[in-house]
Amino acid sequence: MTKNKTHFKLSALYLYNAVLIILFFIAQTKAQTVDEIIAKNLAARGGVAKINGIMTQRLTGDISFGSDSAKPFMVEMKRPGKMRDEIMINGVKIINTTDGKSGWVLNPLSGSDSARPMNSDELKNAFGSAEIGGPLVNYKSKGNKITYPGKEKINDNEAYKLIITMKDGDVRDDFIDCKTFLEIKWVGNILSHGKKVKVETYFNNYKKVDGLMYAFLLDSDTPGTSYKQQILIKKIEVNIPIDNSMFGKLVNIK
Repeated sequence: MTKNKTHFKLSALYLYNAVLIILFFIAQTKAQTVDEIIAKNLAARGGVAKINGIMTQRLTGDISFGSDSAKPFMVEMKRPGKMRDEIMINGVKIINTTDGKSGWVLNPLSGSDSARPMNSDELKNAFGSAEIGGPLVNYKSKGNKITYPGKEKINDNEAYKLIITMKDGDVRDDFIDCKTFLEIKWVGNILSHGKKVKVETYFNNYKKVDGLMYAFLLDSDTPGTSYKQQILIKKIEVNIPIDNSMFGKLVNIK
């Protein structure tokens, strides 16, 4: 009886150790899989060196909100963290800028011809959008954490789902196409009146610009609401001269 008990205890111990070994290798595989997916995504985009070599970029095209007609828009970005966007609505230009530390808004349609500082929500949204390379590039040195829970179906495409926890605690999901290794969907939050609002964006119609892949069609919506937005990019310019003054404090309309 004692012999059987000892044999049972040893068998249980071996089984326990085997489970630990299996779990260890699963954890290692998951970690390797995350880095492998990211590496293939960055390679598909054009390579880390190319991405890090982007100092400035300008995107021009049309933006539409729901069933409204499309409006001309322009976005300029410059490292580190500088961004300016302009939208023309009914002949009136709305401008948002950030120099990476502060931000300003000039919106005559709000009833004022004076520029104002961005509020805290607007600043956080701007800072999150102003990073040229995105959160996957050098993610560890940025303090981002990424996990891979598995694959999901995005429309007709199978995609790797990456859950990204940013350094500031914000969480977003990136979906990487299993065939092309390009991003096809993003799910995250923007701040509005102190509350987080969930936003989904789908990336389509990828084209190569100076050796880098860009999505030229972006469809966004806010689940549970009627809010929809579409961006149709017509032109992308990379590493063009953009003066720092374009991202500074806005001048009031005279």
